[in-house]
Amino acid sequence: MTVDPALSALAKPIESGQPWPRPACPKCQAGYITFAPPVEDESHSSASARGHDAFEPEWITGTFVIRGQCENPECQQAVHGTGDYEVGVSRLSGEDHDYDYSYGPPYSSYLTVTHLHPPMLMMPIPKSAPDEVREGVMRASRVLFADPGLAATALRATVERFLTSAGISATQPTGQFRTAHERINEWRDADLTRPPIADLFFAVKWLGNAGTHEDSDLTTIEVLDGARVLDEAFHRLFLGPDIDAHAKTINAAKGPSRLP
Repeated sequence: MTVDPALSALAKPIESGQPWPRPACPKCQAGYITFAPPVEDESHSSASARGHDAFEPEWITGTFVIRGQCENPECQQAVHGTGDYEVGVSRLSGEDHDYDYSYGPPYSSYLTVTHLHPPMLMMPIPKSAPDEVREGVMRASRVLFADPGLAATALRATVERFLTSAGISATQPTGQFRTAHERINEWRDADLTRPPIADLFFAVKWLGNAGTHEDSDLTTIEVLDGARVLDEAFHRLFLGPDIDAHAKTINAAKGPSRLP
């Protein structure tokens, strides 16, 4: 599995009237979320500006709410979202638009998601992963759209949660906290097969460091790139050995391995 591409699509402004991305259901992971048309609510300041002599459609802003539901009939999980919208020149041609004037080009609303509940998982979680890893990914997913910097920090913390579950202490004998860099190095050096995975952990760590800065300008797309890196690390850790073992049974049977 890889990071859901629908999340990257949801991280970008969506022009009104266009089909919404269909992310994997956060509950069953078998169905996809289908969203109903959003309901827009223009802000008071925006509505007040409509009477200005110099009014232009680009002045229009507001918020929106949207509801989605899992297509899986055995799940039907509801998902509620909120966000902001602003009006801009439409990128569509030959279509109905939200705002048509006798002058100038047609305009549409562009909607940006700021929150989805329950949150969409930013990356799949292997069933064999420790509970600490599962909770770390959930924490990052909750703030993915609202605060990408915080989401990146939570991803870095997920790496540290894994290290703790693997027996790499978070503190020095003196009680001082150890850096993530130091802990990754210790984990890496304990096994000759680990350096490639450690490099992936380091990449997530650096991204998380950038997210902690006061002036962090990380985007949701950049955080999802970090999630792809962490997904690959966990794939190798938790799924790779199982796949290798399965391949051996196929090789031994010289074909499908079937129980009698």
